[in-house]
Amino acid sequence: MKRHSNLPHRLFAALALAALMLGACTPAATSTPTSAPAPTEAVATEAPPTEAPTTAPTDVPPTDVPTDVPEPTATTVALGSPDKPIIMAIAPSATSDTLIASGNTIAELLSAETGLTIQAVVPTNYQAMIQAMCSGNGQIGWLPPFAYLVAQQTMTKDAAGNDVPCADVAFITLRNGLDHYATQFIGASGVFTPGTTLEALKQFADKKPCWTDPLSASGYVIPASLLAQEGVKTKTAAFVQGHPTVVRAVYAGGICDFGATFVDARTNSAIQTDLPDVNDKVVVVYQTENIIPNDTVAFAFDVPEDLRATLAAAFEKVSKSEEGAAAMKTLYSIDGLQSVDDTFFDDFRVLLAASGIDIATLVK
Repeated sequence: MKRHSNLPHRLFAALALAALMLGACTPAATSTPTSAPAPTEAVATEAPPTEAPTTAPTDVPPTDVPTDVPEPTATTVALGSPDKPIIMAIAPSATSDTLIASGNTIAELLSAETGLTIQAVVPTNYQAMIQAMCSGNGQIGWLPPFAYLVAQQTMTKDAAGNDVPCADVAFITLRNGLDHYATQFIGASGVFTPGTTLEALKQFADKKPCWTDPLSASGYVIPASLLAQEGVKTKTAAFVQGHPTVVRAVYAGGICDFGATFVDARTNSAIQTDLPDVNDKVVVVYQTENIIPNDTVAFAFDVPEDLRATLAAAFEKVSKSEEGAAAMKTLYSIDGLQSVDDTFFDDFRVLLAASGIDIATLVK
């Protein structure tokens, strides 16, 4: 499909508009007698010795009490043990059952490689994923790009009391061999007409959109910016958490009129199985160029370097195994992992800064 060649320049102004849109009990007393008979003899509260000792021992310990007992110390539970599993947080980008099934498979394969206990969970939204990684309740995060930038810029305290980022990227995911992707607007076939310029977005005036999450670059931030740039006013949006969920909502109708996802969320294996005619019923009305970094696999601040190296090696191996590759494909249409560091996002940060979007305003 032909893409709009002047999009990056127009996107700067659009994203600037997005910045404005975003970011102990006592016993009952008994009755007191009014008078008490006087005792006939005072009772001593401590009986004196019958005979004063000739010498007073000062430092002789009792013979039956050990003198070298060490003080009790707290038992440290190792991260990755059954009592303290490594939590792998998965972004809510599809139905929970699908995510958990694929996530559990990946967790089991990683556990088999490392001997560590790893548990997959699906938080309610992207912000919950960030909070988990900042609080020590999540050690691995499949963070979307915008959510990763927020997590990386959010500071927390490590064991030594130093300020450190909540998360740091280890891998960028690959789709069709690419490490960047585009956003697409989708709508019902026969209702909306596909276009190659931003003029196509005017069809969405006074229509109801389905977005994924407020911290999703392709599922909200950029598409909402483009609509604002074109002066397209829509009805109140529904945030349905997940790109495949947006596709299903547009396919079913009634929930929303159109939506935005990554390109191309319609190819999700579960959707293709459940809705074999989805490409006929749901059309791409407009798509951008590949300007957004793909989703990440990031480690939280409390993962030690040696453990991180062990987990990273396991991810590399699992992603290339037949079972692991199939699970990642089902999870997020992933066909590989690419090792990167945080500098991979520098160009995207420049784009956001030039567009007037300050990540700091989104840091909680």
